[in-house]
Amino acid sequence: MPAVTASPEVAAAVWKPLMFRAVIAVAFGALSVFWQHPGEAFVAYSFGAYLVLTSKSAWDFAVAPVVPSPVRGLLGGAAIAWSFCAIFMLIFASTTAMSLAGGIGLAVAGILELVVYFRHRRDLVPAREFLITGVVSTVTGLLLLVWPGLDAHGIFGVAGGGAIIIAVFLLIAAFGYRHDARERSTGR
Repeated sequence: MPAVTASPEVAAAVWKPLMFRAVIAVAFGALSVFWQHPGEAFVAYSFGAYLVLTSKSAWDFAVAPVVPSPVRGLLGGAAIAWSFCAIFMLIFASTTAMSLAGGIGLAVAGILELVVYFRHRRDLVPAREFLITGVVSTVTGLLLLVWPGLDAHGIFGVAGGGAIIIAVFLLIAAFGYRHDARERSTGR
């Protein structure tokens, strides 16, 4: 079975937003692993920043000229979900706010990413990347919502664990698209 690759034009348009999201996820995931005793406010602010920057990367992907408008709308919805939940989390900065807002934001955005995958994976090759990110975001969000009594460190660990999985997957994808985009510039 032949490998399905994105055209160099499509790859050039999407590799930077995917790389940005991967780097943000790496930073948040690493912070959650190595910061052993985070305070409630620190977790709320870092989790909120992660959601806001993730929404920026989704928006940057969505507005690329090669992205069809239905995908743009779905990813715009995901960016709005992440942003509103981050604002709520930053305003209230408590474990309850982080569990509820983070869980809802991740789950809603993950479901929207899954819709992008199932509806558009044939007409936009990079939409295939949203299967893993959608599943991981949805599961992470649901864990935050249904796991009662998590303290700040537990919320940080669950959200950071999901971020690490997304980071690894998106780093591989972004480097692949970067390679495909280079073929366009070198004319191979």
